[in-house]
Amino acid sequence: MKKDLSLRNTFDQVAELYNKIRPTYPEALFDELVKQTELNEHSKLLEIAAGTGQATLPLARRGYSIVAIELGSRLAEIAIKKLSDYPNVQVITGAFEDVEFEIESFDLVYVATAFHWIRPEVKFSKPHRLLKPNKYLAIIKGDQVSDNAGDHFFRASQPIYDKYWPSDPNNPFQLRRLSEVKHADLDTDLFELVYFNCFPQAILYTADEYCQLLNTDSEKLALSSEKRNNFLNEIRLLIDS
Repeated sequence: MKKDLSLRNTFDQVAELYNKIRPTYPEALFDELVKQTELNEHSKLLEIAAGTGQATLPLARRGYSIVAIELGSRLAEIAIKKLSDYPNVQVITGAFEDVEFEIESFDLVYVATAFHWIRPEVKFSKPHRLLKPNKYLAIIKGDQVSDNAGDHFFRASQPIYDKYWPSDPNNPFQLRRLSEVKHADLDTDLFELVYFNCFPQAILYTADEYCQLLNTDSEKLALSSEKRNNFLNEIRLLIDS
């Protein structure tokens, strides 16, 4: 299904909530990222779509020089405050497609749970131009996977989703098992896959917290306020029941 790229602007509406409720990434992921991309104390990193710094802070703590670009001004403002103790981190407000950088100037370009928001015509070609020869593009993706225990909540919630987003028979959403998760498609003329792994974590939410999390999702934010509130109330009632 083709992504409506205009929805990438919706996250800025709920910047504070986004910062509060969006999950962070396992430390083991960043340990492996550093290892696989051969980073050292002189490495220079570019992060695309930094949000409020969920994937910036762990690498800033490791001492790397990072340029983080974020489209949303409110999200970027929070990231700047969060990263204020790290002088080697610069946060730029703007769209990755529009901001100019010196070619072949980065050892790592990375993006966390936002690669699908980059315009197709530049999502591989621009990182390739910005990377030093034989350096790395890291695509990190957060997703929900099966609990291998029946997935009762997922199955029970589908009629609610079908009510607000009528199912498209050509693009059914299926909850995948961890073993079924695949790496992102690559432009094989520019990049080759050198590493892929999954770093599962279980996160517990109350009903209210889970609804807050849903309220930072672009498709939910695209609903009218009335429909969104009705949807979240039905999800909350399902959890409570």
